[in-house]
Amino acid sequence: MNLSPQQLDLLKELINIGVGKAAGLINQMVSTHVSLDLPEILVLSPAECEGRLGHGYDQTLSTVRLGFRGPFSGWAGLVFPKQSASWLVSQMLGQDLDGYPMDLDSLRIGTIQEVGNIVLNGVMGSIVNVLGVGVDYFPPDYFESNIADLFKDGGENPRVIILIKARFSLEGTVAEGDILIFFHMATFENLLAALDRLLNPQT
Repeated sequence: MNLSPQQLDLLKELINIGVGKAAGLINQMVSTHVSLDLPEILVLSPAECEGRLGHGYDQTLSTVRLGFRGPFSGWAGLVFPKQSASWLVSQMLGQDLDGYPMDLDSLRIGTIQEVGNIVLNGVMGSIVNVLGVGVDYFPPDYFESNIADLFKDGGENPRVIILIKARFSLEGTVAEGDILIFFHMATFENLLAALDRLLNPQT
């Protein structure tokens, strides 16, 4: 799916606004400064995206998913290798999780869910609010899968994916994850039309 340079620049601007707000909220909830950068934003087919994630096919991925429906329909996900998710949680909480007095999996999942909810709501909120579009959200959920299972979700419906490479920097060390926004093809056309209306308000 090809976007014009103007459409892509506007989409990147909206995503960066949302990520900036999300980073501010994350820094209010943790004991160390978190910097969230987006070195790359791409619009791809599922087959293209699967090959660009850079994770091993047998690697377990931790994913927070936020479904949405309306003029735009699909789901947004924050995806980390499970090991990176655990490291990020330990750094955000400012302590080694070994010997932590509560169930480690519950702590890791709960923290990643909260981070994912903040990031995904920030990104999607920025897009739909600036474009003046109303969507309904499903409650966010957490799951673990490999790459193949991640891309099976959605059945046979044609989809377009916005792949956002994300870098969470803490104390000079980086955890890399991916923000994926799966759009059903028909509603992705609605996104392009909304971008065009903002770019050309007189037409």
